[in-house]
Amino acid sequence: MLSLPSGSHRHVYSSRALTKPSHPELGDLPSNVEFRDSPSAARSLRRLACRLTPDSLTAACRLLAESPDPDSVLVFLDRLLEASPHEIPAMFAAQPSLLHYASLVFGHSQWLGEALLRNTDLFRRFGRERDLQRSRSREEFREEFARWYASSGSSDLSSSLAHFRKREYIRILLRDLLAIAKLAETTEEISALADSLVEIALSEVSARWREQHGAARSLGPDGRLDDCRFAVVSLGKLGGNELNYNSDIDLLFLYDGGVAPPGTTVSNRPYFTSMAQEIIEMLSRPTREGQVFRIDLRLRPQGHEGELAVALPRAVQYYSEIAEDWELQAMIKARHSAGDVGIAQQFVSAIAPYVYRPNVNFSAVKTALQSRERFDKRGRNLSPARAAHRGIDVKLDRGGIRDIEFLVQCLQRVYGGEERWLRSRGTLFALQKLHDKEHIGGKDFHQLTKAYEFLRELEHHLQLRYGQQSHQLPKNPAELKVLARCMSRNESVPLSLEAFMLNLEGRMAAVAEIYRRIVYQEQSQQFIDAAGNLKLQPPAFPSAENSYSRIMQRLAVDSPRLLATITKSELSPHGRRHLNRFLSSAATSSERYGAVLRSPAAVVHALRIFETSDYLTDILVRHPADVALLGGFGEQPRPELPPLFSFLDTPQTPIPDPLLAYLANSNMERLEATSLFRQQFRQAMFMANARDLFHPRGVFEILRENSVAAERAIDYAVAMADAPSGFAVMALGRLGSGEFDVLSDADVLFLSADATGRADARRAAERIVELLTAYTRAGSVFPVDTRLRPRGREGELVTSPGHLANYFASGVQPWEAISYLRLRFVAGDRTVAEEAQKVVQDGIGCVARRSRFDFELDQMRQRLEESDTSPNFKTGPGGTYDIDFLCGKLQARHGLGNDGNLVERIDSLRQRGLIAAADASTMEKNAEFLRWLEHYVRLVTGRAARWLPTAEHARLSLAKLYRGVTSQEEVQFLGEALTAVVESTRDIYRKYPF
Repeated sequence: MLSLPSGSHRHVYSSRALTKPSHPELGDLPSNVEFRDSPSAARSLRRLACRLTPDSLTAACRLLAESPDPDSVLVFLDRLLEASPHEIPAMFAAQPSLLHYASLVFGHSQWLGEALLRNTDLFRRFGRERDLQRSRSREEFREEFARWYASSGSSDLSSSLAHFRKREYIRILLRDLLAIAKLAETTEEISALADSLVEIALSEVSARWREQHGAARSLGPDGRLDDCRFAVVSLGKLGGNELNYNSDIDLLFLYDGGVAPPGTTVSNRPYFTSMAQEIIEMLSRPTREGQVFRIDLRLRPQGHEGELAVALPRAVQYYSEIAEDWELQAMIKARHSAGDVGIAQQFVSAIAPYVYRPNVNFSAVKTALQSRERFDKRGRNLSPARAAHRGIDVKLDRGGIRDIEFLVQCLQRVYGGEERWLRSRGTLFALQKLHDKEHIGGKDFHQLTKAYEFLRELEHHLQLRYGQQSHQLPKNPAELKVLARCMSRNESVPLSLEAFMLNLEGRMAAVAEIYRRIVYQEQSQQFIDAAGNLKLQPPAFPSAENSYSRIMQRLAVDSPRLLATITKSELSPHGRRHLNRFLSSAATSSERYGAVLRSPAAVVHALRIFETSDYLTDILVRHPADVALLGGFGEQPRPELPPLFSFLDTPQTPIPDPLLAYLANSNMERLEATSLFRQQFRQAMFMANARDLFHPRGVFEILRENSVAAERAIDYAVAMADAPSGFAVMALGRLGSGEFDVLSDADVLFLSADATGRADARRAAERIVELLTAYTRAGSVFPVDTRLRPRGREGELVTSPGHLANYFASGVQPWEAISYLRLRFVAGDRTVAEEAQKVVQDGIGCVARRSRFDFELDQMRQRLEESDTSPNFKTGPGGTYDIDFLCGKLQARHGLGNDGNLVERIDSLRQRGLIAAADASTMEKNAEFLRWLEHYVRLVTGRAARWLPTAEHARLSLAKLYRGVTSQEEVQFLGEALTAVVESTRDIYRKYPF
């Protein structure tokens, strides 16, 4: 896949793509838009018509029809163009995407709409495109603030922090609304922004205190003077990296508890207490830009009566001896936000044994539950149906956000004492881990996850509307209708108010039922002994924490030969750690332990995986029973495959898979069927990629096998999605060329016949994406990327041959055209796919005949190269993209279609005399090396990378796989080989100028 750098969108905006053949007459309101105040809207539209180009005006009318609040959009656009009557219209005409961005902000948030009016420079920033493509870290936020603050000329830091926060919220909101970022990424970025602003305030206050009073110091036990440490610990939503657009932030200020030396002007306690006061003042005082944050300190030791800054020994003593259970439960989310990392980590580690106690007494959970119910008694006493008279509270009412968060935290405390793996701060992540460990069933997990995502998104829209900390639905029907439209932006047809309310109440009722069943019934009735203590369902061994030593003891009895084998194995420390992880995971249930006992030969084979591959090891740690799949690897190159993917044994003879047909069409429960499907796909990918560690083969054979498995997965998903007739799925990118790899996204294009009902096709496409990407206990299948469709994220999810023809005629960029060279049918209606293939082939030919085709393609290649100045074997000089672009240029220019993988494309060009035979031979070897390196870096390290890994063990593993090298001294050849490959590739690339 020719993926673009962060500075480039995958889609191309143009006025032709956004507009219709005609535009409205002056003052005519679009007939398909419902306005609350039509006369006012008509006046605003007349003024817009005088300032916008006809194409921009038509695009604006289309955007009004898609907006949840068209009245607000018109009012804000009118004000925006009145303030900037020349520059902004010119920007909208040159980059229609900016008009779309403005409409999104104005239609979803009047609060941030006002901020955008005061920060029109953001349009230039968004016009550079790369700003929306990736989330920012706290360090990047600090750097951006420093640049912006230096140029702002402001001397009021509080006001500047509040101003900067809203500027960044606009960018984060756009990423959210454009579906670039999912909920977890959005809340994590908001939390990173909050961390950076707290850090900036702390740095400013700390510098001032050092200048006025010197550094705070304390006498150590040995009489030495040490600088005192100070940190800000975050709790609540900020601690869980789940902050809302308008949340309070829960903070705890910590400092070293040492004694200040004699003669100090300000002793440590008042020193840090005053610093904390100033930080709070800086962040919470009202300014013309509002507050930076509302700060909540009630979770500090002794709440409102406690000290503002707490000495570390005092804090640890409080939580170990005095704190109530609800206070301990709140510490689940404690983490470092600003200041000294060491003291924050020391605090979190010191209190962990009291937060997560083994064999926690049920009274602890019950006490926390009672405190929680007192805290929000008003909401708990009302059901969603009765609460509708005053407006449902999505946070506090039965089945709301707090129920889900509290339920998760309760289960973490119950089981986290013995299973450290469950100690996660984020709610969604913790839910997943509880599900993985089977403490929450599959159906409950699915309902809780979907409800939490829905309710948090709804909470965001409530708060974004007017910039208020609101969790309660409005009573005004018009405002409710706007909210319903906000929540259905991804639907083909906006939800009616009635449908929205039924959806909300249904989700909350499901959460309330799960909450009552788990917290009250299961824990109070099934798992309590006579003394009131929880009786956990015992795993194979009581403690996952010390399960490694226990399983070794059991193996000595149950399988002494296996124990002797793994004990004598010559594993490196790296491999030994992986073995420990695997055995500890296997010890958490009798089923997993049994799989180890039944498969001694497979466990021995797994030692090679533990030594070599982080990626495959992680699969075995999450699913220890899968170790049995390795049983035949020592004797035969192709052991028995999972039934659903058994076709991989005979790739040249595609045969119908009876299990696939059965799963897709039987009356089996859908959740059960898809769970089995995900399990079998995971196992097929595991075996395909593990096999090469025992029976080496060419990298393109491995990638082809991965691609066939991915195609079969898509075929199954199409069958499960009840796709209408005339619907097809086509592959692009690495899947399109048969080079699908582990950790790859699947680039797909959804098609429907021009006459097919688009709503049915869109629903089928959404179901396919959900089935393939949803993360479950059985794992997800793979990420799906649909951004190569016409107009990228802005375009319809499902396109058609006719739409593709219009799209290519509208001015497709050369880089887009060559990316469509990999278009290939995967599943569904082959006739529609062949029609689309012909349309695309003709379109690519037209693009390639443009006079500036070579020049524009070369410019994009340079942009990719400059997007990352660090060594990069994909986008860097001589990297894979040199081969991709050169082959793509020649294929497009000479009317060639999809010729397969990278080596096959080169060979096709050689056979036609388009590349010299010597150059083709060198490029084929280089392409194979680069693909081999990319694949094995992923397999060895468990992540995609741009260059050779820095870790010594990873480099040695790669060298062993490539040339059988066994010592670190010999590893350097790998870097030398890579350097030689990229240099020779670049030399050939230059011989065929663009």
